[in-house]
Amino acid sequence: MSETDETKKWQTQSVKHKVATVLILDGVPFSYNEESGIMFTAPEFYVEKLKDRLMYAYGCSQKPIINEIK
Repeated sequence: MSETDETKKWQTQSVKHKVATVLILDGVPFSYNEESGIMFTAPEFYVEKLKDRLMYAYGCSQKPIINEIK
């Protein structure tokens, strides 16, 4: 497994309804709570493509902020 394929934990409070929709469509399990927002695990390359998809296909005006949980 290369470093870019490594699964990491991610968290976001940005455009939660759109992030949740795409994660559901992609079959990516996630959890949500008010304090932390949406949390999920995925490779870094998926998260970068997710940000682009949210901007270009789902109408986000700015790139969503999705942070790695360390």
